[in-house]
Order: sequence, then structure tokens, then C-alpha cells
Amino acid sequence: MQIVSLGVFNHSGQRRDVNFRLGALNILTGKSKTGKSAILDIAEYCLGRDTVTIPTGVISDNATWYYLLAQFQNDRMLICRPNPQTASTGRAMIRTGGLELGAPEFEDLEVNADTDVVRDILTERLGIESFTVEPEAGSLRQSFDVSVRQALFYCFQSQNEIASRDVLFHRQVDNNVKATIKETLPYFLGTSTPEQSALQRQLIATRRILQRTLNRIRSIEDDLGEQDSRITHLLDSAVSLGVLPTEFRRPGEEGVRSLLERIRDFEPTRSDMDDSDIAIRRRGIEEEGRTIRRRLRDLDDQISVLDKLQNESAEAGAESEYQHERLAAIDLMLPKSSQDDGAITICPLCDQHLARPDETVSELRQLMGTLESRMSATEGASARRQETLDRLVGSRAALASSLRENVEELDAIAEQEEEIAADVKMRERIVFLQGRVSQELERGVDLSGDLTSLRRDERRFRGELARLEEQSELADPSAALRSAMDEISDVMTDFARTLQLEGSENFVRLDPVDLTVVIQQPGGRVPLSRMGSAENWVGYHLVAHLALHRWFCDKDRPVPRFVMFDQSTQAFFPEEVVDAADDENADWEAVRRQFALMRDVVANLDGQLQIIASDHANLQDDWFQEGVIENWRNGVALIPEDWLDEQSSI
Repeated sequence: MQIVSLGVFNHSGQRRDVNFRLGALNILTGKSKTGKSAILDIAEYCLGRDTVTIPTGVISDNATWYYLLAQFQNDRMLICRPNPQTASTGRAMIRTGGLELGAPEFEDLEVNADTDVVRDILTERLGIESFTVEPEAGSLRQSFDVSVRQALFYCFQSQNEIASRDVLFHRQVDNNVKATIKETLPYFLGTSTPEQSALQRQLIATRRILQRTLNRIRSIEDDLGEQDSRITHLLDSAVSLGVLPTEFRRPGEEGVRSLLERIRDFEPTRSDMDDSDIAIRRRGIEEEGRTIRRRLRDLDDQISVLDKLQNESAEAGAESEYQHERLAAIDLMLPKSSQDDGAITICPLCDQHLARPDETVSELRQLMGTLESRMSATEGASARRQETLDRLVGSRAALASSLRENVEELDAIAEQEEEIAADVKMRERIVFLQGRVSQELERGVDLSGDLTSLRRDERRFRGELARLEEQSELADPSAALRSAMDEISDVMTDFARTLQLEGSENFVRLDPVDLTVVIQQPGGRVPLSRMGSAENWVGYHLVAHLALHRWFCDKDRPVPRFVMFDQSTQAFFPEEVVDAADDENADWEAVRRQFALMRDVVANLDGQLQIIASDHANLQDDWFQEGVIENWRNGVALIPEDWLDEQSSI
């Protein structure tokens, strides 16, 4: 896959195209802030990245859609992406066709897919096989399928990445991306095939199964000594709870498993009386008892009042009787003659006739009559009160009897509730026992038989593992990767010497573990991070990626056949003087060596690789000018000036 063209649509529907030559060195030269670096961001965005890295400002303000036209061997694919309002989007438009397929018209733009579809189609067109990457043992990363998403990491070198001494690949600064590149590099190099991956998965799975089998064997061996005591305890508990008859305390012909299954399937009987019915009945009896006690208190109050009245009446009657007897003594003292007519004319003391009758004696007689009347009335009221008191005492006795019956009923209900609680507790103990029995059944009752079967499985898995390990050794991906690294490192060493990079007199290697370039010196390895000079950092980035893409092309690996370098000459002069021949110093010679290396690699691969280089440099050499596709100077830029005028007038 190579890029035919890419471009931008403005709000009026005008299109700005940037066309590229296939299988050639494409140089996009120009001043700063003309949009050269955005070419890489637009290409990556159109090829399925969800996160938008296109700079905000002139480009994003004027753009409505971006497009990229990619060419495969016999067909083309058009990918269009709308200019998003947010930092990420998955919307896209896809169109496929023959080699005559060109850039779209504005009125034809519409969303008909998403980035998942874009990546799936690109993955299929590139010929990426079904290859699942399994993370290392103990890693928290999940397995994933290789796709164009990982292949594109080898196709871009942004301005910050190409001059970095800490990262070698695109987006490697992200730890997840770094791990992904390490895991997928063997596949893209062809040193780890889908067959080898499947073999490794079988190897890992067999090792895991064998380990689980060994763990199970150890567990059963440890469990055998304890099983008899556990089962005996379970059977004893079942007998004590009434789940099994006493004769089953020791297993006989029925067997241990059948007894345990019988315990597990046992259904405990439930009480006929429901807890809720008893509670309702108890509340009714308690309310009845409260009513009886309330009536007893009322009767006791009435009886107490009547007792008090009777006592007071008895005391008053005794006093009246005493007074009556005192008054009755006057008749004993009076003359007999005066007792008949009632007129008292003789003094009771001296028997002398009184000039007038004695009024005091008459009053006493009158008072005595009054007392006699009152005493008679009091005796009648006392009799009625006593009758009422006797009736109340009888009613109280009946209520007291009812209260005793009420208490007895409450005691009976309490006994029923205790029986129900005991029944619930018993069922809970039975359920707990059944849980332990189920656990024992899951462990396996016939452990001896299980152990024999597991040992047979162990022997079988060990044989399978030995066979897979032998196959894995014959097709050792590690050995193939080392061999590939040796060949790629040889090419890198040649390229580094062509660029006259520091340390290139030694052997230059690509480190697939740390994802960096190292120089193998007699005193040890020197990684890129310990090399000095931005010229070396940029140079070794170019060396590594050109060597990798040469390998991808030679081995026909499913990686896009283009690589984009942004500002590879930033360590040198930003722009050459008009006549380079008058000022060919060492820095400009280094620039020439960079682009000459790109030219020669493309030429040697005979159209299999496309290089797109965005740079400030503009050498006047004929071969350089032949590679220039656009020169963004003197007002020329990705966004035309008339678009800016149009945007400002809106």
C-alpha cells in the first residue's frame, strides 16, 4: 500500500490536493508554518486513528473534510474523514475501486463507515494474517489480533520522534504502544508465523493443563488422609440430626457416595403451624389478657370503695347505738306517772313538782326518736351495699379465673413457639450439613479412582508437551528473530557508515527488546539514549527505519510500503542558500547524505517503497529537485491564501 494523494476540503467545497509519486522519493519542502508536518497527521488520521493530532488553527479552522487515496497492487481505496469538533471521532467514508479511482468531489462526501471498518479493510488488503498475540506470563495485558493499527507504527516519524534519543518508533512514548510494538515486531519481520503462534498457544495451554493436573494430584494426595475422618463426621452428624437412621452411621453395601447423596437430597419436615398464625393468635390472647386485667382493676376499685363505705357505716351505727342507749336511760330516771303523758312536771332528782314542764327531756326524747329512725335506715342501706359487694366479688372471681386461663394459653403458645424455633434451628443445621456434604461430593468421594485417572492424564499431557516443545524448538521464533536482527543490523551498519554517523565504525544493531539502536563497541553496548548529537539521533532513526522497510519489502511482509519522515534535517540548517555550490560545508553535506540515502534505498527497491519527506531543506541538486513534489514558499502552503481570505469574510 502506497499513498496516491491526500487533501483537504474547505467550507465552500474547494479541495486542496497533495499528490505523491508511487515507489519514489517524495520531498515536500517549504518554510515553517505552511502545514508540512500536518501531512503526517492527516495521513495517520485518514488511515484509521481515532485520536486527532492535526494542529488546531489555520488548518482545522478551514478544513471540513480530509481524504487519502491509497493504492494497492491492482486497486485503490479512498478514505475520507470529517474534520471533528472534538479530540476524537470514529466517523469515516470509504470507497473502493480500480486504479482509475481518484479524489472525491465535495458533494459525494458522506459518512458510511467508522474507523473499525477502515482498519478491518486495510488489514485485509495488506494481507495481514489471523495472528493472535499472547502476552507474557504474569502480564496484565490481554491478547489481541495483529492489524494495520500495529503495522502503521513503522510508517511514521514525526518531528519530535525522529530527533529523539529515547524513542525509536512512532508513539513509542506510550507504554502500551511500546509493549505492542515489541509483541508484534516478530510477526511483521516474519520470524513468528501464525502457525508458530498457534503452536505457542498450544504449548502454553498444555503447560497450564499439566500444571493444573499436578496441582490436583497433590491436592488429592493431601486429602486422602483426611477424607475418612471427614466422611465419618458427616455421617455421625446426619444420624444425630435424624437425616439418616442409626444403622447408617457406618457405610455398608449402600456405599459412601449414595449415603452422601441421600443426605444432600434429604427434605426436612416442616411444622404444620405457621409462625405467622401463632404470632397472630398470641397477639389476640395478649390483648384479651390486657382487657381482663383492666376490668379486674375496675372491680377492685369498686369493691374497695364499697368496703370503705361499709366500714364507715358500721362505725356510724355503733356510735348511734351507743347514743341511743344513753338517751334511753332517761326513762329509768323519770317517775312512772310522767312516763305516760309525756309531760315532765317532776324533777327526776328531787321529785319536786316543776312549775313548767322540762323542755330538755322532751328534746332528748325527740332526739332519741330521730336516732332510732336513722339507725333503721342505715341498716337497710348497709344490706343493699353488702348485696352489691357480694355480686362484685363474685364477678371478680370469674375474671380471675379467665385471667388464669389466659396465662395458661400464653404459656402454651410460648411452648409452641419454642418448638417452631427448635424446628427452624434443626432445619438450619441440616442445611449446613447438606452444604458440607455437597462440598465433599464436589471434591470427589472416590479419590483413589480419581488419582489413578489423573496420573494417566499427567502421563498423557507430559507426552503432548514434549512433542510440542520439540516442534517449537525446530521452529524457534527466537532463533529466527536473532537471525533477522543480524541481517537487519548488517544493513543498518552499512547505512550508518554511509551517513558517517558517530560510532558507525563499530557494529550497529537494532535492539528488539528495548526498541532502540545500539552500537556494539569493544567495551560494551552503547544505546541511542547515551549517544550525543541530534545529528546522530536523527541519523540512526533513518538508518533503522530504512533497514526495516528494506526487510519488509524483500520478505514481502504485510506492512504499508511507505514511510513518512518529518523534518529529518532539523539538526542542520533549516534552509539552503540560493547556490549550494558556494556554501557546501559539512552540515549541508550531511543533509545531502540523508536524502541521497533515501534516494538510493528507493531506487534499489525498484518501486516497492515510497518515501515522503517533509523538510525545510531545498537542495539545488537535480536529483533532489526531481524528488520535490511541492515547494511551499512565496505564499504557497497546504491551506491556500484565498481560503484564508474567504474564511475571514465569513
